[in-house]
Amino acid sequence: MTENDALEALREATATIRGYIYQFDASILAVLAATSGQEVTVEGVEDFDVLSNETDTYGQVKYYEAQKLTDSTLRDAIVPMIEGFLRYPAVDRNRKRYILYGHFKQAPEDVPAILLGDLQRILIQRPYKVDDATGEKARTVVNLQTKLGASDQDLVAFCNQFTVELSEPFDQHRLRVIAELRTALGVTKIEAESFSYPSALSAMAGLSSARAKLDRTTTRKAFLQQIRPKMALYSAWALRMEGEIAYCRKIRELHFARLNIDSHDRFFVISLPDTDGIEELHSLVQHIISRWSSHKINSKPDRERYAPIFFLPDLDPPVLAQLKLRLVGDSHKISDGYAFNGAPFTTEHLMLAQTRQYPVSARFVMDHDQFNAALAASKRGRLIIQLHTGEPHSIDPAIQQITVPINAASMAKKII
Repeated sequence: MTENDALEALREATATIRGYIYQFDASILAVLAATSGQEVTVEGVEDFDVLSNETDTYGQVKYYEAQKLTDSTLRDAIVPMIEGFLRYPAVDRNRKRYILYGHFKQAPEDVPAILLGDLQRILIQRPYKVDDATGEKARTVVNLQTKLGASDQDLVAFCNQFTVELSEPFDQHRLRVIAELRTALGVTKIEAESFSYPSALSAMAGLSSARAKLDRTTTRKAFLQQIRPKMALYSAWALRMEGEIAYCRKIRELHFARLNIDSHDRFFVISLPDTDGIEELHSLVQHIISRWSSHKINSKPDRERYAPIFFLPDLDPPVLAQLKLRLVGDSHKISDGYAFNGAPFTTEHLMLAQTRQYPVSARFVMDHDQFNAALAASKRGRLIIQLHTGEPHSIDPAIQQITVPINAASMAKKII
C-alpha cells in the first residue's frame, strides 16, 4: 500500500466513525425529545424508531460531508422505507411516519415536501448496461416503482408520511446534543460537555450493540437516569474519534489533574489486554501508588491519609500473588484483608489505617465479593476508576464512577 493509499484509507475510516457518532447523536436527540408515552428503539426498523400507541416514527440518519443531496442519495434512503411501508396493511399505514435525518455537503435550506411526481422521478434509475456482444456501455432505465409493485396511490400515501429533516454539520450537531443534555439534566455547560455527553455517547453505543430488541429500547426517563452526572463514562468511540493523545490529555485534565484526593477512598478496577504482562501491570500499579498514595508524606495527619484499593478482575490468583510479591520487594506495605496465612478475609484488616509508623501503600481485593465488601466498609467518599479494554464491569451506579476504555497499560499511565 502506498502512502497516498494509506492516507485515503485513514480518511475513509475517520468519515465512517464520524458517521456512526453522528447517528448516535441523532438517536440521543430522539430520546431526549420523546414524550412520557413513547419508547425509542435504536437499530430497529430504521436507525431510531420512536414508538407509541398512536404513531410510530422511523428515522434514518445520513451524514455526508462530501456528498450532495440528490435524487440518488434520496433513493438510497427512501426505497427501504417504501418497502417497509408497503408491508403494512393499508389500515395501519396512517400511523407510520418516516424521516430522513441528516447532513449533506450541499442541500437547499428548506427541503420542500416530496410529492408524487418528485418521488416517481427519484425512483427512476438510469444505470449503465454493457452489451455482451459489442462491449459497449449504454444507459438503461429502471422504474423502481414497478419493481416495488407500488401503485400511485401507495406512493401518495407514503409521501404524506415522509419528511426530510436537514441537520447541522458534525461539530455544530454535537453542540446541540450537549445543549439538550444540559437542559434535560439541569447541569452546567462544562458538566454537560465533560460528563453528560460522554456518558450519553457510551450509553447509546451500548444500546446500539445489544442483540435483543428489548435491550435496544429505552425511554427518556430511563436514559437520563442511566447518564445522570454521578457517572462519567467514556466509550471506545470517544477514543477512536479523538485519537489517543488528545483523549488521554482530555480525561487527565478533566478527572485527575485537580482532584481532592484526601477525602475519598479510590478504587481502581483494571483490566489490561492480553498483550500486557506482569511487567506492564507492575509498572502501572507502581505509577498509581506514586500518584494516589500518601504513604511517603510524613507530615500528613493520619485522618487525612489515603491509599488506592485495587481490583484486578481478570487476573489469575498466581499472577496477583506475583504482583504483590514484587511490590513487597519494592518496600511497599500492602494489605489484602488476610491477617495471616489461612486467616479469613476481613475488611478490618483490608482497611487498616495508613499511619507514619505503618505506611500502607495499597490495598488489594481478589474478587467481586471482596470488592463489594470493601465498598461497603469505606467510611469516606468513594470513587471508582475503571480502566478497561472491553466492557466495563457492572458496578452499583449510585457510586461515583469514572469509566475509561484503554488499549494498554502505557495508555493508562498517560491518563492517571
